[in-house]
Amino acid sequence: MENIAKRLIEERNRIGFNQTAFARLLGISRIALRNIEAGESVFKIDVLQAAAAVGVDIQYVITGIHSQNTSDIEEKIGYERQAVNIHGNISGVGIMTGGNVRIVQTNIHKTTTKAIPNPGKEHISEEQCVTLRHLVDNVVEAEQALKKSPKTYNAIWSSVNRHCGVSTYRMIKSEDFEKARKYLTMWIGRLMRSKSAPVKTGDAWRKRHYTYIKVNSKSPSDESAVKAYMKRKFKAESLTELDNDQLEAVYRYVAGRKSARK
Repeated sequence: MENIAKRLIEERNRIGFNQTAFARLLGISRIALRNIEAGESVFKIDVLQAAAAVGVDIQYVITGIHSQNTSDIEEKIGYERQAVNIHGNISGVGIMTGGNVRIVQTNIHKTTTKAIPNPGKEHISEEQCVTLRHLVDNVVEAEQALKKSPKTYNAIWSSVNRHCGVSTYRMIKSEDFEKARKYLTMWIGRLMRSKSAPVKTGDAWRKRHYTYIKVNSKSPSDESAVKAYMKRKFKAESLTELDNDQLEAVYRYVAGRKSARK
């Protein structure tokens, strides 16, 4: 059989994620993903579901047949095809050395497939996709910092997709980009206004923000970008000229640039 691990890597690269970001979306560690992609570990059904939710063609990963070509899947693998979401009839899929597949505890001889739509000109651009991914990163960071039971990447993306009426964020229409961006921005705002959010008063709060911004803007290019952002947005030359809300905005700008480099 073809190497499933290689096809998983191929799909990850196709939808534009590095290992760190993709592992977050799947709710697993980067090391766990690395082992899966090396063909040394097993990924479970919930990981497959999370991958499908962000645009991975699961049928292609497992069978080598793209979901657009499902008409010949029965002939290729001898299973009855059912065009529905992957569900609990399969408890786990193992990627073994050499690319063999082990499917365990199947209740029926049936493979499930998920058609992955291809975004077109009417959908958001790659640049807009990156913007949304950065915002989701910020939401996750805020959730983890402020909530006892923080939302996962998968839960946040699912919420965005429902809000925009799509199955995957890459199918958000161009005219709905602002709707998605505002939804995530307001999510961050709600978290920062919560009782558990740090109070924006006193020197300690500002010093923590100063430190974070400076530590993550050491390179000449980052420093120039931050200065240009402050001047453009607030007509300020230094951090000390900013009020608390403006300082928070610069902090989030730097955090977004940091996420983009991961």
